[in-house]
Amino acid sequence: MSQDKTPSTLMSYEFCALCVVSLVCFCNLAIFYGFYNYLQYLNIDPHWRGPLLALEPLTALALRPYLSGILNLGNSTRAMRLGSGLAIMALLCYPFAESAPSIALVRVIHGAGYVTLASGLMAAFTHFLPRDRVAQGFGLLSLTSLLPSALMPPFVETVTPFLPAPGWAYAMAAPLMLPAILLLAPLGRKSRALAAALPPEDTRRPAWSEVLSGLREPGVLPLILGNFCLTSGHTIVYFFMKSWSLTIGVVNPGLFFTFANLATIAVRVLGMRSLDTLNPGRAAGLAMIFLAGLVPCFGLATRMGLGSGEHALLYMAGLYGVALGLGMPMFNAAMYRVSQPKLRGTNTNLLLVALDAGFILGPVIGGWALAAGLSLQSLFVVSGGLLLASGLAVLPVGRLTPAEPRKV
Repeated sequence: MSQDKTPSTLMSYEFCALCVVSLVCFCNLAIFYGFYNYLQYLNIDPHWRGPLLALEPLTALALRPYLSGILNLGNSTRAMRLGSGLAIMALLCYPFAESAPSIALVRVIHGAGYVTLASGLMAAFTHFLPRDRVAQGFGLLSLTSLLPSALMPPFVETVTPFLPAPGWAYAMAAPLMLPAILLLAPLGRKSRALAAALPPEDTRRPAWSEVLSGLREPGVLPLILGNFCLTSGHTIVYFFMKSWSLTIGVVNPGLFFTFANLATIAVRVLGMRSLDTLNPGRAAGLAMIFLAGLVPCFGLATRMGLGSGEHALLYMAGLYGVALGLGMPMFNAAMYRVSQPKLRGTNTNLLLVALDAGFILGPVIGGWALAAGLSLQSLFVVSGGLLLASGLAVLPVGRLTPAEPRKV
Protein backbone atom coordinates (compact mmCIF):
# COMPACT_ATOMS: atom_id res chain seq x y z
CA MET A 1 0.00 0.00 0.00
CA SER A 2 2.81 2.39 0.83
CA GLN A 3 4.36 1.78 -2.55
CA ASP A 4 1.09 2.81 -4.25
CA LYS A 5 1.41 6.21 -2.58
CA THR A 6 5.01 6.73 -3.66
CA PRO A 7 5.44 9.41 -6.38
CA SER A 8 6.36 8.04 -9.79
CA THR A 9 8.47 11.09 -10.69
CA LEU A 10 11.18 13.18 -9.08
CA MET A 11 9.47 16.34 -10.31
CA SER A 12 6.71 16.35 -7.71
CA TYR A 13 6.10 19.55 -5.72
CA GLU A 14 7.14 17.83 -2.52
CA PHE A 15 10.48 16.62 -3.88
CA CYS A 16 11.30 19.96 -5.49
CA ALA A 17 10.30 21.91 -2.37
CA LEU A 18 12.50 19.75 -0.16
CA CYS A 19 15.42 20.31 -2.52
CA VAL A 20 14.93 24.10 -2.29
CA VAL A 21 14.77 23.90 1.51
CA SER A 22 17.99 21.89 1.50
CA LEU A 23 19.61 24.40 -0.87
CA VAL A 24 19.03 27.39 1.41
CA CYS A 25 20.00 25.32 4.44
CA PHE A 26 23.40 24.61 2.94
CA CYS A 27 23.86 28.21 1.82
CA ASN A 28 24.12 29.13 5.49
CA LEU A 29 26.76 26.42 6.03
CA ALA A 30 28.85 26.93 2.89
CA ILE A 31 29.97 30.39 4.00
CA PHE A 32 31.86 28.91 6.97
CA TYR A 33 34.70 27.46 4.85
CA GLY A 34 36.94 30.26 6.19
CA PHE A 35 35.75 30.24 9.80
CA TYR A 36 39.17 29.14 11.11
CA ASN A 37 40.70 32.22 9.48
CA TYR A 38 37.90 34.35 10.95
CA LEU A 39 38.78 33.08 14.43
CA GLN A 40 42.38 34.10 13.69
CA TYR A 41 41.10 37.55 12.71
CA LEU A 42 39.33 37.80 16.08
CA ASN A 43 42.56 36.71 17.81
CA ILE A 44 40.85 33.74 19.51
CA ASP A 45 43.28 31.48 21.40
CA PRO A 46 44.61 28.87 18.90
CA HIS A 47 43.69 26.01 21.23
CA TRP A 48 40.04 27.11 21.17
CA ARG A 49 39.74 27.48 17.41
CA GLY A 50 39.31 23.78 16.66
CA PRO A 51 36.66 23.24 19.37
CA LEU A 52 34.76 26.35 18.22
CA LEU A 53 34.76 25.00 14.68
CA ALA A 54 33.44 21.71 15.99
CA LEU A 55 30.82 23.11 18.36
CA GLU A 56 28.11 23.55 15.72
CA PRO A 57 28.32 19.92 14.51
CA LEU A 58 28.78 18.77 18.14
CA THR A 59 25.39 20.29 18.94
CA ALA A 60 23.96 18.57 15.89
CA LEU A 61 25.48 15.26 16.96
CA ALA A 62 23.97 15.56 20.44
CA LEU A 63 20.48 16.37 19.16
CA ARG A 64 20.18 14.24 16.03
CA PRO A 65 19.69 10.82 17.72
CA TYR A 66 16.85 12.30 19.77
CA LEU A 67 15.33 14.01 16.73
CA SER A 68 15.64 10.86 14.66
CA GLY A 69 13.51 9.09 17.23
CA ILE A 70 10.67 11.62 17.39
CA LEU A 71 10.41 13.01 13.86
CA ASN A 72 8.21 11.47 11.21
CA LEU A 73 6.44 12.49 8.02
CA GLY A 74 3.56 14.11 9.90
CA ASN A 75 5.62 16.47 12.09
CA SER A 76 8.60 17.00 9.77
CA THR A 77 7.43 20.41 8.50
CA ARG A 78 7.08 21.85 12.01
CA ALA A 79 10.65 20.76 12.69
CA MET A 80 11.89 22.43 9.51
CA ARG A 81 10.09 25.64 10.44
CA LEU A 82 11.64 25.68 13.94
CA GLY A 83 15.10 24.90 12.58
CA SER A 84 14.88 27.72 10.04
CA GLY A 85 14.03 30.22 12.77
CA LEU A 86 16.94 29.16 14.96
CA ALA A 87 19.36 29.30 12.02
CA ILE A 88 18.26 32.83 11.10
CA MET A 89 18.72 33.98 14.70
CA ALA A 90 22.23 32.50 14.88
CA LEU A 91 23.36 33.93 11.55
CA LEU A 92 22.27 37.42 12.57
CA CYS A 93 24.25 37.11 15.82
CA TYR A 94 27.63 36.19 14.32
CA PRO A 95 28.78 39.80 13.68
CA PHE A 96 28.28 40.65 17.36
CA ALA A 97 30.00 37.55 18.83
CA GLU A 98 33.68 38.41 19.22
CA SER A 99 34.78 36.39 22.28
CA ALA A 100 35.13 32.65 22.67
CA PRO A 101 32.09 32.31 25.02
CA SER A 102 29.78 34.38 22.81
CA ILE A 103 30.91 32.54 19.67
CA ALA A 104 30.32 29.24 21.46
CA LEU A 105 26.74 30.25 22.29
CA VAL A 106 26.02 31.27 18.70
CA ARG A 107 27.55 28.04 17.39
CA VAL A 108 25.28 26.00 19.68
CA ILE A 109 22.17 27.86 18.46
CA HIS A 110 23.31 27.47 14.87
CA GLY A 111 23.91 23.75 15.34
CA ALA A 112 20.47 23.29 16.91
CA GLY A 113 18.82 25.12 14.02
CA TYR A 114 20.71 23.22 11.34
CA VAL A 115 20.10 19.76 12.79
CA THR A 116 16.40 20.41 13.43
CA LEU A 117 15.92 21.63 9.87
CA ALA A 118 17.99 18.84 8.28
CA SER A 119 16.45 16.05 10.37
CA GLY A 120 12.93 17.21 9.58
CA LEU A 121 13.82 17.34 5.90
CA MET A 122 15.22 13.81 5.89
CA ALA A 123 12.22 12.46 7.82
CA ALA A 124 10.04 13.58 4.90
CA PHE A 125 12.43 13.04 2.01
CA THR A 126 12.46 9.24 1.84
CA HIS A 127 8.65 9.18 1.53
CA PHE A 128 8.75 11.20 -1.71
CA LEU A 129 11.33 9.10 -3.57
CA PRO A 130 10.22 6.89 -6.47
CA ARG A 131 11.46 3.40 -5.61
CA ASP A 132 13.40 3.06 -8.89
CA ARG A 133 15.00 6.51 -8.65
CA VAL A 134 16.61 6.33 -5.19
CA ALA A 135 20.23 7.07 -6.19
CA GLN A 136 19.05 9.76 -8.60
CA GLY A 137 16.94 11.31 -5.87
CA PHE A 138 19.79 11.39 -3.36
CA GLY A 139 22.08 12.62 -6.14
CA LEU A 140 19.77 15.55 -6.85
CA LEU A 141 19.40 16.29 -3.14
CA SER A 142 23.16 16.32 -2.73
CA LEU A 143 23.42 18.89 -5.51
CA THR A 144 21.66 21.28 -3.17
CA SER A 145 24.65 21.09 -0.84
CA LEU A 146 27.14 21.43 -3.68
CA LEU A 147 25.81 24.51 -5.44
CA PRO A 148 26.25 26.67 -2.31
CA SER A 149 29.73 25.23 -1.77
CA ALA A 150 30.65 26.12 -5.36
CA LEU A 151 29.19 29.61 -5.39
CA MET A 152 29.28 31.00 -1.86
CA PRO A 153 33.07 30.90 -1.10
CA PRO A 154 34.19 33.03 -4.09
CA PHE A 155 31.17 35.31 -3.55
CA VAL A 156 32.09 35.81 0.11
CA GLU A 157 35.73 36.49 -0.81
CA THR A 158 34.55 39.15 -3.26
CA VAL A 159 32.12 41.01 -0.99
CA THR A 160 33.93 40.74 2.38
CA PRO A 161 36.27 43.73 1.71
CA PHE A 162 33.16 45.93 1.34
CA LEU A 163 31.56 44.83 4.63
CA PRO A 164 32.01 46.61 7.99
CA ALA A 165 33.70 43.48 9.35
CA PRO A 166 34.18 39.87 8.11
CA GLY A 167 31.51 38.59 10.51
CA TRP A 168 28.81 40.35 8.52
CA ALA A 169 29.35 37.83 5.72
CA TYR A 170 27.64 35.23 7.93
CA ALA A 171 24.66 37.48 8.59
CA MET A 172 24.16 37.87 4.81
CA ALA A 173 22.96 34.26 4.65
CA ALA A 174 20.00 34.87 6.99
CA PRO A 175 17.61 36.27 4.32
CA LEU A 176 18.29 33.22 2.16
CA MET A 177 16.27 31.16 4.64
CA LEU A 178 13.05 33.03 3.84
CA PRO A 179 12.19 31.11 0.61
CA ALA A 180 12.34 27.86 2.59
CA ILE A 181 9.88 29.18 5.15
CA LEU A 182 7.44 30.20 2.39
CA LEU A 183 7.51 26.68 0.92
CA LEU A 184 6.78 24.95 4.22
CA ALA A 185 3.05 25.73 4.48
CA PRO A 186 1.93 23.82 1.32
CA LEU A 187 4.60 21.20 1.96
CA GLY A 188 3.19 20.62 5.44
CA ARG A 189 -0.33 20.08 4.13
CA LYS A 190 0.87 17.58 1.53
CA SER A 191 3.07 15.73 4.04
CA ARG A 192 0.27 15.37 6.58
CA ALA A 193 -2.11 14.16 3.86
CA LEU A 194 0.35 11.50 2.74
CA ALA A 195 1.05 10.48 6.34
CA ALA A 196 -2.68 9.96 6.90
CA ALA A 197 -2.92 7.77 3.78
CA LEU A 198 0.01 5.50 4.63
CA PRO A 199 -0.17 2.44 6.88
CA PRO A 200 0.70 3.32 10.50
CA GLU A 201 3.78 1.07 10.44
CA ASP A 202 5.24 3.18 7.60
CA THR A 203 5.17 6.44 9.54
CA ARG A 204 5.22 5.52 13.20
CA ARG A 205 8.28 6.23 15.29
CA PRO A 206 10.45 3.11 15.49
CA ALA A 207 11.18 1.87 18.99
CA TRP A 208 14.79 2.16 20.18
CA SER A 209 14.94 -1.62 20.27
CA GLU A 210 14.08 -1.66 16.55
CA VAL A 211 16.75 0.96 15.81
CA LEU A 212 19.37 -1.06 17.70
CA SER A 213 18.24 -4.21 15.96
CA GLY A 214 18.56 -2.42 12.62
CA LEU A 215 22.16 -1.50 13.41
CA ARG A 216 22.95 -5.22 13.51
CA GLU A 217 21.67 -5.70 9.97
CA PRO A 218 24.52 -6.48 7.52
CA GLY A 219 26.03 -3.37 5.98
CA VAL A 220 24.44 -0.75 8.24
CA LEU A 221 27.31 -0.18 10.69
CA PRO A 222 30.04 -0.26 7.99
CA LEU A 223 28.21 2.46 6.09
CA ILE A 224 27.87 4.59 9.22
CA LEU A 225 31.58 4.10 10.04
CA GLY A 226 32.55 4.81 6.43
CA ASN A 227 30.54 8.03 6.36
CA PHE A 228 32.15 9.11 9.64
CA CYS A 229 35.66 8.59 8.24
CA LEU A 230 34.74 10.25 4.94
CA THR A 231 33.40 13.34 6.67
CA SER A 232 36.33 13.54 9.08
CA GLY A 233 38.77 13.49 6.19
CA HIS A 234 36.73 15.88 4.06
CA THR A 235 36.35 18.49 6.81
CA ILE A 236 40.12 18.72 7.18
CA VAL A 237 40.25 19.70 3.53
CA TYR A 238 37.23 21.97 3.90
CA PHE A 239 38.33 24.00 6.88
CA PHE A 240 42.07 24.22 6.20
CA MET A 241 42.24 24.52 2.41
CA LYS A 242 41.97 28.30 2.60
CA SER A 243 45.06 28.47 4.80
CA TRP A 244 46.99 26.22 2.39
CA SER A 245 45.77 28.13 -0.66
CA LEU A 246 46.99 31.41 0.81
CA THR A 247 50.33 29.80 1.67
CA ILE A 248 51.02 28.84 -1.96
CA GLY A 249 49.77 32.14 -3.41
CA VAL A 250 46.26 31.34 -4.65
CA VAL A 251 44.59 34.69 -5.38
CA ASN A 252 41.02 33.63 -4.51
CA PRO A 253 41.01 30.66 -2.07
CA GLY A 254 37.32 30.09 -2.71
CA LEU A 255 38.11 28.87 -6.25
CA PHE A 256 39.22 25.47 -4.92
CA PHE A 257 35.68 24.82 -3.74
CA THR A 258 34.22 26.24 -6.95
CA PHE A 259 36.26 23.86 -9.11
CA ALA A 260 35.64 20.87 -6.84
CA ASN A 261 31.92 21.41 -6.59
CA LEU A 262 31.40 22.22 -10.26
CA ALA A 263 33.11 18.91 -11.05
CA THR A 264 30.83 17.14 -8.59
CA ILE A 265 27.78 18.81 -10.10
CA ALA A 266 28.89 17.76 -13.58
CA VAL A 267 29.19 14.13 -12.46
CA ARG A 268 25.75 14.20 -10.86
CA VAL A 269 24.04 15.89 -13.80
CA LEU A 270 25.73 14.02 -16.65
CA GLY A 271 25.61 10.67 -14.92
CA MET A 272 22.28 11.06 -13.13
CA ARG A 273 20.42 8.45 -15.14
CA SER A 274 23.20 5.91 -14.62
CA LEU A 275 23.59 6.23 -10.84
CA ASP A 276 20.99 3.56 -10.10
CA THR A 277 22.71 1.07 -12.42
CA LEU A 278 25.87 1.07 -10.26
CA ASN A 279 26.63 -1.10 -7.25
CA PRO A 280 26.41 1.63 -4.60
CA GLY A 281 28.54 -0.08 -1.95
CA ARG A 282 31.36 -0.86 -4.36
CA ALA A 283 31.21 2.56 -6.05
CA ALA A 284 31.39 4.36 -2.69
CA GLY A 285 34.33 2.26 -1.52
CA LEU A 286 36.38 2.71 -4.70
CA ALA A 287 35.72 6.47 -4.74
CA MET A 288 37.02 6.77 -1.17
CA ILE A 289 40.17 4.78 -1.95
CA PHE A 290 40.87 7.07 -4.91
CA LEU A 291 40.47 10.12 -2.66
CA ALA A 292 42.82 8.57 -0.11
CA GLY A 293 45.57 8.74 -2.72
CA LEU A 294 44.63 12.16 -4.08
CA VAL A 295 44.25 14.31 -0.95
CA PRO A 296 47.87 13.98 0.31
CA CYS A 297 48.93 15.31 -3.10
CA PHE A 298 47.32 18.67 -2.24
CA GLY A 299 50.37 19.35 -0.08
CA LEU A 300 52.62 18.76 -3.12
CA ALA A 301 50.81 21.22 -5.41
CA THR A 302 53.89 23.41 -5.89
CA ARG A 303 55.95 20.41 -7.06
CA MET A 304 53.51 18.92 -9.57
CA GLY A 305 54.98 20.50 -12.70
CA LEU A 306 51.53 21.70 -13.85
CA GLY A 307 52.36 25.38 -14.04
CA SER A 308 51.92 27.28 -10.79
CA GLY A 309 50.92 25.66 -7.54
CA GLU A 310 47.54 27.33 -7.97
CA HIS A 311 46.96 25.60 -11.32
CA ALA A 312 47.94 22.20 -9.93
CA LEU A 313 45.67 22.64 -6.93
CA LEU A 314 42.71 23.58 -9.12
CA TYR A 315 43.30 20.57 -11.39
CA MET A 316 43.26 18.33 -8.32
CA ALA A 317 40.17 20.14 -7.02
CA GLY A 318 38.36 18.91 -10.15
CA LEU A 319 39.43 15.31 -9.51
CA TYR A 320 38.42 15.66 -5.87
CA GLY A 321 34.98 16.85 -6.91
CA VAL A 322 34.50 14.01 -9.39
CA ALA A 323 35.24 11.36 -6.75
CA LEU A 324 33.02 13.02 -4.14
CA GLY A 325 30.30 13.46 -6.75
CA LEU A 326 30.25 9.73 -7.37
CA GLY A 327 30.86 8.48 -3.85
CA MET A 328 28.66 10.56 -1.57
CA PRO A 329 25.18 9.70 -2.94
CA MET A 330 26.23 6.05 -3.04
CA PHE A 331 26.41 5.98 0.76
CA ASN A 332 22.74 6.98 0.93
CA ALA A 333 21.72 4.63 -1.88
CA ALA A 334 23.56 1.71 -0.25
CA MET A 335 21.95 2.45 3.12
CA TYR A 336 18.53 2.54 1.48
CA ARG A 337 19.23 -0.86 -0.07
CA VAL A 338 20.45 -2.61 3.10
CA SER A 339 17.83 -1.11 5.47
CA GLN A 340 14.41 -2.47 6.35
CA PRO A 341 11.67 -0.25 4.83
CA LYS A 342 10.46 0.97 8.24
CA LEU A 343 14.03 1.99 9.21
CA ARG A 344 15.11 3.71 6.00
CA GLY A 345 14.44 7.22 7.28
CA THR A 346 16.01 6.46 10.66
CA ASN A 347 19.12 4.86 9.16
CA THR A 348 19.52 7.73 6.72
CA ASN A 349 19.49 10.09 9.69
CA LEU A 350 22.10 7.88 11.38
CA LEU A 351 24.33 8.55 8.37
CA LEU A 352 23.86 12.21 9.23
CA VAL A 353 24.82 11.46 12.84
CA ALA A 354 28.08 10.06 11.45
CA LEU A 355 28.44 13.21 9.34
CA ASP A 356 28.01 15.37 12.45
CA ALA A 357 30.63 13.34 14.31
CA GLY A 358 33.03 13.69 11.38
CA PHE A 359 32.53 17.44 11.34
CA ILE A 360 33.64 17.40 14.98
CA LEU A 361 36.68 15.16 14.63
CA GLY A 362 38.14 16.78 11.52
CA PRO A 363 38.30 20.39 12.77
CA VAL A 364 39.47 19.33 16.25
CA ILE A 365 42.28 17.22 14.80
CA GLY A 366 43.27 20.03 12.44
CA GLY A 367 43.10 22.85 14.97
CA TRP A 368 45.01 21.03 17.68
CA ALA A 369 47.57 19.67 15.21
CA LEU A 370 48.36 23.14 13.89
CA ALA A 371 48.51 24.53 17.42
CA ALA A 372 51.04 21.78 18.23
CA GLY A 373 53.19 22.74 15.23
CA LEU A 374 52.13 20.19 12.61
CA SER A 375 52.28 21.43 9.00
CA LEU A 376 49.32 21.90 6.70
CA GLN A 377 50.81 19.31 4.33
CA SER A 378 50.76 16.75 7.14
CA LEU A 379 47.07 17.46 7.71
CA PHE A 380 46.34 16.30 4.17
CA VAL A 381 48.13 13.01 4.89
CA VAL A 382 45.92 12.54 7.95
CA SER A 383 42.88 13.26 5.78
CA GLY A 384 44.02 10.66 3.25
CA GLY A 385 44.30 8.06 6.01
CA LEU A 386 40.75 8.72 7.14
CA LEU A 387 39.46 8.43 3.57
CA LEU A 388 41.30 5.13 3.15
CA ALA A 389 39.62 3.82 6.30
CA SER A 390 36.27 4.88 4.82
CA GLY A 391 36.90 2.99 1.60
CA LEU A 392 38.02 -0.18 3.36
CA ALA A 393 34.94 -0.13 5.61
CA VAL A 394 32.45 0.35 2.78
CA LEU A 395 33.90 -1.72 -0.05
CA PRO A 396 32.67 -5.08 1.38
CA VAL A 397 29.11 -3.70 1.47
CA GLY A 398 29.15 -4.10 -2.32
CA ARG A 399 28.36 -7.79 -1.80
CA LEU A 400 24.97 -6.73 -0.38
CA THR A 401 24.11 -4.09 -3.00
CA PRO A 402 24.47 -5.63 -6.49
CA ALA A 403 23.87 -3.35 -9.44
CA GLU A 404 20.34 -3.36 -10.80
CA PRO A 405 19.18 -2.40 -14.31
CA ARG A 406 17.47 0.99 -14.38
CA LYS A 407 13.72 0.73 -14.78
CA VAL A 408 12.13 2.63 -17.63
